[in-house]
Amino acid sequence: MRISVADLLMAPWTVQVVFTAVRLNLFTILAERMMTVEEIASQCGATPNRLESLLNVCTSMGLVVLEEGKYFNSHFSRIHLVEGEPRYVGDFIKHQHDIANKWDGLLTAVAGKASPEADQATDAAFHKTFIKAMNNLGMLGEAEALQNVVDLDGCQEMVDVGGGSGLYSVILCQKHPELRSTILDRRETLSITKDMIAGYKEAQRITLREADYTRDDFGEEVDVVLLSDVIYDESKAAPVLKKAWNCLRGNGILVVRGYYSDPAKSNPGFGALFVLNMLLFDPESKTMTISSLEKQIREVGFTITRVAPLTERSTLIVARK
Repeated sequence: MRISVADLLMAPWTVQVVFTAVRLNLFTILAERMMTVEEIASQCGATPNRLESLLNVCTSMGLVVLEEGKYFNSHFSRIHLVEGEPRYVGDFIKHQHDIANKWDGLLTAVAGKASPEADQATDAAFHKTFIKAMNNLGMLGEAEALQNVVDLDGCQEMVDVGGGSGLYSVILCQKHPELRSTILDRRETLSITKDMIAGYKEAQRITLREADYTRDDFGEEVDVVLLSDVIYDESKAAPVLKKAWNCLRGNGILVVRGYYSDPAKSNPGFGALFVLNMLLFDPESKTMTISSLEKQIREVGFTITRVAPLTERSTLIVARK
């Protein structure tokens, strides 16, 4: 991940421009037609002359195009910033805005002076945005990559631990018509999951089960356990991996994916930033590296059959019981 001096100096400003434009629904408003600044302002509730200043920056960034006094979305914005599009990332951007204040505490966290704050995830609106944000990332190549790479032929029962939006259960059930999945998550999450998978025919083969995966068992004699974005804290990984071992039948498959950094191996920029993000929410935690995760998987008894980048952001580990 390399940036220029200009990128470094202007990054705080440009980030705020994107936050503001997305929260004004600017790109979704422009999804249907070219519009004047007055027309846009009337729909997003902004002051026209001030909105024009924002639009001018969006134009310079290549997010919108101005022709003959009217604005319309660039190709990039049509794909990624219009709500409802498959590769929409607006929910992730909104989530980043919600946690931006956490990054103000990076200096004190790194210096060891930060104290854990109240968990924002207890707020229902924050939690819903977070689940939708993770779904945005999944739609940005993660889900497709997992579907293409992981072979579950012959498997019938899968447990998707901490399944969130349900996206990964859906795409794996799409690839394997004989597969059924049980998503384990908290009640407040599952109410969101139910809505997000409702439009997929595969939802008929997906069961939602309320559970705390740090305490509750995962089931028994299942073929596959999926741990996607679940284990990051080194001190909390072993119990989860043991539950996965206990619920799998002989030769069952463990699939782990996440945003991991590892200076000794591949060290993706996104994974490195993700580690810092975890630090801000829990300064006392020690975030898992790929190497430490492999070690703990083997210690439980699994035989690792694959460790590889899944996308430029994430890592995939596949193991057998």
